[in-house]
Amino acid sequence: MKKILFSLVMALFAFEAMAQVPYFAGTVGDGKLYGYTSLKVRPGINAQETYTCFQYGIGNHVAVGTDIYTGVESSYWGFLVRYGAKISPWFGIGGQVTPSFNLNDSFKYSYTTGAVYMNGQITSDGKLFWCSNTWLGFNKDADDTFTNWEYLGYTFSLKNGHSITPMVGTIHSWKFDQDVDIAAGLYYSIKNWNVYLWGNDFLKDHPRVVIGVDFAL
Repeated sequence: MKKILFSLVMALFAFEAMAQVPYFAGTVGDGKLYGYTSLKVRPGINAQETYTCFQYGIGNHVAVGTDIYTGVESSYWGFLVRYGAKISPWFGIGGQVTPSFNLNDSFKYSYTTGAVYMNGQITSDGKLFWCSNTWLGFNKDADDTFTNWEYLGYTFSLKNGHSITPMVGTIHSWKFDQDVDIAAGLYYSIKNWNVYLWGNDFLKDHPRVVIGVDFAL
């Protein structure tokens, strides 16, 4: 029983670590490399997490890659396949499947994360936009999870082609069987690089703070 409970908790941590910042429908592009890494902390308690991901584009709609998650007493290595397409400026859709393996238990299979990404612009200039991430967690030794993350964002153009994009949204179970969480943050864009400052669980004793960076080269 303790092993099952521990597996559930660790799977949920890894699941939330991956889904913390918004994900968009499109892939990195043919022959390009995408990378993302982040550190997540809860000030006041020992609960640091890291998440790192690399993806390589095969054609304009498919990417393959790998990711690794670490928590206080856990670490998982995953392998992913991703698809994405922009149907119109107002709607894009993509999906991802990532089976993950426990690095602390002889690389045994632990869980599979499925995701559906949707986003699109609201205004004709594309600065105001929406984003939705649907996350499905299929766990070997625990209950499956089904969660949705919805965001609104606005991009402010700065000098030298830089920009800053604040976003705010909600996180909730498909069952709506617990409090709806609020997530908010921003990312600063410098050419092919983005720097993230994010957070959620603002109404709890120890909110989560996320610092991250990604690139596409």
